[in-house]
Amino acid sequence: MRDEIKRLIEIDRQRTLFTHIGALLGWDQETYLPERAVEERAEQLALIQGLAHEKAVQPEIGDLLAALEEDKDLDGLELAYLRVAKREFERESKLPAELVTEMARQTSLSQASWVQARKENDFSRFAPYLQKMVDLNIEMASVLDPKGEQPYDVLLDLFEIGSTEDGIAKVFSVMREDLVRVLGKIRSRPQVDDSFLRGKVSAAAQAKMSDHFMDAIGFDRSRGRLDITAHPFTTTLGRDDIRITTRYIEDYFPSSIFSTVHEAGHALYEMGIDPHPDFRGTKLADAVSMAVHESQSRMWENLIGRSSQFWKPHYASLVGMAEGALDGIGFENFIGAINKVEPSLIRTEADEVTYGLHVILRFDLEAALISGSLSVSDLPEAWNQKMKELLGLEVPDNAQGCLQDVHWAMGAFGYFPSYALGNLYAAQFWSKMNEDLPDLGERLGAGDCAPVRGWLQRNIHKPGNSYLPGELLEKVTGKPLDASYFTRYLEEKYSRIYGF
Repeated sequence: MRDEIKRLIEIDRQRTLFTHIGALLGWDQETYLPERAVEERAEQLALIQGLAHEKAVQPEIGDLLAALEEDKDLDGLELAYLRVAKREFERESKLPAELVTEMARQTSLSQASWVQARKENDFSRFAPYLQKMVDLNIEMASVLDPKGEQPYDVLLDLFEIGSTEDGIAKVFSVMREDLVRVLGKIRSRPQVDDSFLRGKVSAAAQAKMSDHFMDAIGFDRSRGRLDITAHPFTTTLGRDDIRITTRYIEDYFPSSIFSTVHEAGHALYEMGIDPHPDFRGTKLADAVSMAVHESQSRMWENLIGRSSQFWKPHYASLVGMAEGALDGIGFENFIGAINKVEPSLIRTEADEVTYGLHVILRFDLEAALISGSLSVSDLPEAWNQKMKELLGLEVPDNAQGCLQDVHWAMGAFGYFPSYALGNLYAAQFWSKMNEDLPDLGERLGAGDCAPVRGWLQRNIHKPGNSYLPGELLEKVTGKPLDASYFTRYLEEKYSRIYGF
């Protein structure tokens, strides 16, 4: 390995340490931070992000990249690392340090405001912070692409390289038609009963469930932990320190199970990334994209976690932990209930069919906020209208409407499409996995998730950021992204459950 690459890696690892320290401060704010400590925490995060930015834009990096540009003897991983390093250096170099620190400071304050606004159902409390997040994102987009006419495209590209508003809109247009068609078939059939899932189950009992299913899918407790927060998330504080969070809803206990499994799916991805020991702690050891990341969490939560095969060895244990809520409930009734399709208000509790409509709603609204065609003050009304249009629901209050997600409070505009794209990736990966592992259903039915973990680690986790998202998908499945895999999965699964 050339000395220039070794030096790039050294600088990169130092920058990674700063970002992990920032992640630790952010994790603490969302879990254990005292309420009155928020303002100083915002200053701490601004300082750390500023130091990380300084490390990322030092001129030496540009010199090193230039020295390596014409080298014809670099191997595949080295070339991949240079691609990632160059993209980050060029992006970070365009961002003024003042903007980076202000974004970190305001994001911390915004998230704290969102928590209270959601709790108090008070959008007016959060609105000024949301406006600040919109303004900062527009400013960041204009700096990253001064000649660009589509700032939202710049933001989308931060999460999924090469994606554009027009491109995603086309995918979502087809997906919307497919989802509405499947939903129509389901609505023509008798609805399944899930009332027994609404029985009271204590937070302590749900914590036991979370522990059980973390162990079941192979979450390594020596490298991570679970805590409680207002909005579940996963964050990486180090290669061997992956934190996940969940929340416990006492009158709907499945929410915490699937939340925990979802976040554990993210964590398994982070734990499995290891393109080569030489590149540990560098940007090559990051996830390839947020859509691929979401494919892992959505796969564990839905394609595996809601399947009858997965539940066969675990249902009896769940009944024993459910404090009587499942007494007398047969296995097939339970499987039908956790797969019930019915439009609902909350995205994180939505079924697989209507979930994509929740994402389309957010995609449309955040694009409008960034373009300026929708004002922050009009967001609640626009949200409610979209919810009526896409899901046929009346929104009773903002806590169950435009205040339900933390992403805009985090300044993460352009993130939401990753969820729906993640479903598409997951279905295509799942099809290939079943092709490669013909006894997979039997293994899951015997309580063995190791084949899934092994296949995912070899094919998706281990390479990290060595490929572009589309390259990884084609390398693994032999085909470009094809939404029909997801549609077929939904039709096959729900035709069995609903008998259409």
